[in-house]
Amino acid sequence: MNTVNVFELAPALILFCFAASITPGPNNILLTHSGTHFGVTKTLPHLLGIRVGMTIMHLAMLLGLGKLFLIQPKLHFFLQLCASGYILYLAYKVASSSQVKGVNAQARPLNFFQGMFFQLINPKSYAVLMALCTALTLPGSAYWPSAILGVVIFNLVAACSGLFWVNFGKYMRQFLNKPNTFKRFNWAMSLFLAASIPLVFLSDANIQ
Repeated sequence: MNTVNVFELAPALILFCFAASITPGPNNILLTHSGTHFGVTKTLPHLLGIRVGMTIMHLAMLLGLGKLFLIQPKLHFFLQLCASGYILYLAYKVASSSQVKGVNAQARPLNFFQGMFFQLINPKSYAVLMALCTALTLPGSAYWPSAILGVVIFNLVAACSGLFWVNFGKYMRQFLNKPNTFKRFNWAMSLFLAASIPLVFLSDANIQ
């Protein structure tokens, strides 16, 4: 194994992970919404849950989860249906949420376990991780060193991207001090979230 070749992969990994994690998707939309409603500190368990959930999935795919979907396509279709239903439910919750200081002051952000288990049905997670496990690993004896390097870099870059969206949501709150404006913001986040549902089925191409 050539250690130099493994670390030469790092720039490509950083660029891919940044592009994949900074672009809008279900996780970033929910983090933005949570940052707006609850602030950075209360959203951190949600963000940590995302990272733990995606790391577990990343390692599972490196160990062969992607092949399982090829052998059992019905299992993948079942997860697609679950994803669509849950994303619609989250979109409804986002749209119906009120301003924090209003009638919905008892609302809570997604917790650690909700953030973690959501990755099991998050279509963008599967697409990104499949690319990391295939196109961005080296063959032969360098496979696992390059794979572990991908796990580390993805977590570092994606955590920074997630914090950016949480802080962006917190920043947006100062412009949403009117109830009607806050409501329109919630509806916009809800529509963006619902618009990600086609990715559930488009992600089929990434797994096949």
